[in-house]
Amino acid sequence: MSQRPLSLNARLLLASIVLLPLFLGLTGLVLDRAFEQSLTTALRQRLQSQVYLLFSVAELEGTGESAELSLPPALLEPEFEQINSGLYGYLMNAAGEIIWRSNSAQLYPAPPPTNAPFPRMGELLLDTVTLNTQPFWRGRYAVIWEDELGGEHRYQLMLLRDRAPYQAELASYRRQLWRWLGAAALVLVLTQSLILRWGLRPLDRLAGALQAMREHSTPKLEGRYPQELQPVVDNLNRVLERETFLRQRYRDSLSNLAHSLKTPLSVLRNMVHQEKPQSPVSETDRLLAEQVERMDQVVNYQLRRAVSEQQQGLGQQCLIRPAAERLCRTLEKVYRDKPPHFHLEVPEDAHFPGDEQDLLELLGNLLDNACKYSHGAIHLHAHQSPSALYLAVEDNGPGIPPAERPQVLQRGRRLDTLKPGQGIGLSVAADIATSYGGQLELDQAPSGGLIVRLTLPV
Repeated sequence: MSQRPLSLNARLLLASIVLLPLFLGLTGLVLDRAFEQSLTTALRQRLQSQVYLLFSVAELEGTGESAELSLPPALLEPEFEQINSGLYGYLMNAAGEIIWRSNSAQLYPAPPPTNAPFPRMGELLLDTVTLNTQPFWRGRYAVIWEDELGGEHRYQLMLLRDRAPYQAELASYRRQLWRWLGAAALVLVLTQSLILRWGLRPLDRLAGALQAMREHSTPKLEGRYPQELQPVVDNLNRVLERETFLRQRYRDSLSNLAHSLKTPLSVLRNMVHQEKPQSPVSETDRLLAEQVERMDQVVNYQLRRAVSEQQQGLGQQCLIRPAAERLCRTLEKVYRDKPPHFHLEVPEDAHFPGDEQDLLELLGNLLDNACKYSHGAIHLHAHQSPSALYLAVEDNGPGIPPAERPQVLQRGRRLDTLKPGQGIGLSVAADIATSYGGQLELDQAPSGGLIVRLTLPV
């Protein structure tokens, strides 16, 4: 059995639940990368300013090979003066020898020689390095210093900045970022759910209007709807108006047909039943009377069926048990020579999903057929579920062989010509069941008789 498709609300909400985390996740990655680059840029600028600060107080003493760049023993930058402050400065000559270190690095081991490329003059080269299992930012800046005689001396200033504060700030930002993005996703999903309910409310109102039209037999849909739905409502109303017109014309045509046939049939019936005291009823008269009666039954049934089809789909319902009890009382009088014993297992609240005339026609044919062939006991069962109505008429008669059951559902086919009738009872019941989208089945009853099962969708 095919699975019921998701509702529009569920589909849109599911799409939001899938797409919103993806969108917010990409947004979070972009913001995380932007914040990390911002921190790195701020660190570079700060190290750059500290490089300029150190070189602003540096002095080259001497000339030639004896020239040496020196820095004052105390600096204005507090982090260069505080022991193990996390900011360490080293000045190296062209040979890579450390000729100066900041007071903050006096107790810190000197960094080992590096094979990293020498930075270009006047450019701060920023990278990361791990010293004694501790991560650092490393900024290296190369400069050429001229002495009084014009000689050039190459120096490299290296600054080490502890990465722990940087990583802590980045981790704190990421926690806050994903926490707020998660909360935003939840709020957006809830808001989207409310927006979807509000946006799809006209569809619920349209479904309610259709249900009200079905239950109360209103001719068209009332009210104004959004511009996307209003054309649908207008077209539905036009279809309903057209359907009503066609049904009325069909009904009038059937009424005219019935009126036209009733008079000739009445004349024929009166001629057949005209008293002939001098002569007995001939076989021809009997056969003619039977055929006239059959034509009258067919006309009446088709007229009632046409009228009931006008009412199908309009939400009509009728209780089954009262109609069944009336039929049983009538049949007890009809078959008073061998009165049947009816056993009704019909809930008080069981409803037939249609016109009461159709129910009487349906049950009447089934119960009358059971009365003809039963040995006295007839059971009527009814069971109703949310989706279907189940009816069963069971008798204790001779039953019908399986190979012959399809024949009795054909109009005019009779297996027993000794019983009165025209052979249309079961076919009429099958036609009514089909007109309501149901089905009629024949089976063998536990008592050996016939059981007729009827299933009608609710």
